[in-house]
Amino acid sequence: MINKINIINYFSKRYFLFIYSHKIKEQFKTLKMKKILIIAFAFALVSCNQTKIAYIDVEVLMKDYNATKALEEKLKAKQEVFAKELDSLQGPFQLKVQAYYKVAQQMTPQKRAEAEGALQQEQQFLQAKQQQASEALQKENQENSDALTKKVDSFVADYAKAKGYQLIIGTSGKGTVMYGDEKLNVTKDILEVLNKDYSK
Repeated sequence: MINKINIINYFSKRYFLFIYSHKIKEQFKTLKMKKILIIAFAFALVSCNQTKIAYIDVEVLMKDYNATKALEEKLKAKQEVFAKELDSLQGPFQLKVQAYYKVAQQMTPQKRAEAEGALQQEQQFLQAKQQQASEALQKENQENSDALTKKVDSFVADYAKAKGYQLIIGTSGKGTVMYGDEKLNVTKDILEVLNKDYSK
């Protein structure tokens, strides 16, 4: 038999928590952190006097990169569309559940079983819709995040070559750089180039 409290509680909650925009930044940071271990070995083998080094605060870069902001807005808008669509299905379903429980006691066992079966099917349909929407947003977020990471990597590589840097370290705050002279911080320069390119 359908548990009335579970159904109403389940469908009265907001459907989506989906993907939060900070995940874009976290994914970018994770990729950069993996590279840092390799870079650290290279850094140890090369003399500072021979190598031109800089670092980028990845957290600041991704927070202020206009492409990241646009992606966050796009995903937020899609999330709201999905939420409204499911809300429009949730309301009628809740009314059906309430109507069923008002007359359930007067129904024959067979009619009650049929009504409950129909409600369970509708509940499963709504859950499937929720799952599909969530997976679609996750996939889109991952694809866009990967594309952003590749684009930023490419810009950093071009910037390094143009400015004569042999090594540019990606960091989050001072988490992976114990000390860095502000003169070596090229975050603003990279951000300016990225945002200029994005505005084209």
